[in-house]
Amino acid sequence: MQITVASVLDLPAARKGTPELVSGQENLENPVRWVHVSEQLRLSDLLQGGELVLTTGLMLQDAETAAELIQDLDDANAAGLIVELLPGREPTMSALRTAARHTATTLPIVILHSKVRFVEFTEAAHRSILGDHLEALESNRRVHETFTDLALSDAEPATVLTAAADMLQAPVLLEDPLGRVVEVGFPGGRTPSAEETAQVLRHSSAADHPDSPDEDNRISVVVRVRNTAWGRLVSVLPDHAQAQHVLERAAQAVALHLMAERDERDLAGIAQSSFLTELNQWSGSAEDAQTRAASLGLNNAGRLVPLAVRTSTLPEDPLAATREERRLRDDLTRAVDESGATALVGHLGADGLSVLLAPGRGTRRGVTLDRVASAVVSADPGNRWVAVGPTSATVVEAAAGLVEAAHVAEAAQRLAQRQVRDESGAPAVGPSTNADERAWYRAADVRLPGLMAMLAGDERVVRFARSELGPLLEDDREEDLAFLRTLVAAGGSKQETARRAYLSRPAVYHRISRLEEELGVSLSEPASLTSLAVALSAAER
Repeated sequence: MQITVASVLDLPAARKGTPELVSGQENLENPVRWVHVSEQLRLSDLLQGGELVLTTGLMLQDAETAAELIQDLDDANAAGLIVELLPGREPTMSALRTAARHTATTLPIVILHSKVRFVEFTEAAHRSILGDHLEALESNRRVHETFTDLALSDAEPATVLTAAADMLQAPVLLEDPLGRVVEVGFPGGRTPSAEETAQVLRHSSAADHPDSPDEDNRISVVVRVRNTAWGRLVSVLPDHAQAQHVLERAAQAVALHLMAERDERDLAGIAQSSFLTELNQWSGSAEDAQTRAASLGLNNAGRLVPLAVRTSTLPEDPLAATREERRLRDDLTRAVDESGATALVGHLGADGLSVLLAPGRGTRRGVTLDRVASAVVSADPGNRWVAVGPTSATVVEAAAGLVEAAHVAEAAQRLAQRQVRDESGAPAVGPSTNADERAWYRAADVRLPGLMAMLAGDERVVRFARSELGPLLEDDREEDLAFLRTLVAAGGSKQETARRAYLSRPAVYHRISRLEEELGVSLSEPASLTSLAVALSAAER
């Protein structure tokens, strides 16, 4: 219990003096650091703040000197003033009352009307103060030992929160980086009722209730994992000092568990990535590959799906790039776990991941794929692309499909970015290009346009487009280019071209004849149309 002016006045040694509170009722809970006995008028140079000054008031001759003393103590942040004024000293008593009324201070001022032994008074007060300090030290020792033991034993966050709740006798919440409550600890580890849980959740930062407590009523401590704010611990208590200390130690224990858990995941990730690299040139048997994959956590039920996940260009700052890659991996891992599937995850260059996904038994492949891809893409909308290779029954065959998945993911990304460049003139991320707006792509969604989008920057492709289209690439030939695109899209059919371009057949024949003469090729031969289709696709970069 913290020693305050009120608790000192409640001591038997103080009650003997028949104390009367003259002013400062609102500050009786001022903490008392020490009791200082003095008969000087100027004390500010001697005090450090938090002292309760005890005096006989011999220097208080009038209201003016009393006001000077009160103001001096107020400036020194004293806890309060106690003056022993026995019967016969009514003028001094009157001067002190007048000064208390007219001085702009809220300092507790007390008059003792009966004689007290100052030695007895100070001994009793200091015994309480020292006892409070010893109690605080003992409490800190218990907190330190409890959470040190929990940290050394790598206790789960639920166990840490229960220990904190026991110490504070109040629920403690653990929020994730998005402010969602992921764990709640109750005193004794008991299971609360639905009503109790709902009431506690109102204290979270994610709560959106009319009766949610103000932020000032919550005590929170950030949980930091390797200098990154992972989340925070939250509780609601009037004893802020004790709660702050307990939550800080609990946050350290939770952070150590999260770091250990992340290190374990990182080691598993390194092993999985190395294995996927080995599969590119696997010389062992399919059974050996399956055994190795199972040891790394892949539960193959006979349907393995190769995935490639790409993200937009990572930051140039290496630390920021590492954090972004880790966030992508964490989002993917969480999505796989929540779908009931298992997976092996490896690196796909500097800006993506290769994945062998094994849907859970009895789960439809398409359902699992939709859930995983949707969760990964929606975590960072417009900046991620998920592509799928051919499904296989064995690990070695599925790993071979990762090459196709990587090609499709890159093609889908480049097509989407090129689409928005065409619309706005600035490189950006475009909407889905697959017909049914799935969150993932397959080879049939990108085909030749996807390949050309990937090769658009190749100088050989640029030269090929120029040789095929020649003068049509000049600034004033867009109308002829548009007509040629329509003809190629119609497969060379003059009738279909006329319909799509809203032209008469004679007009179509005339334009085709003019373009054939200018380009020096036949626009009715399939091989010629294919070459022009490739050139047109390359020219659209």
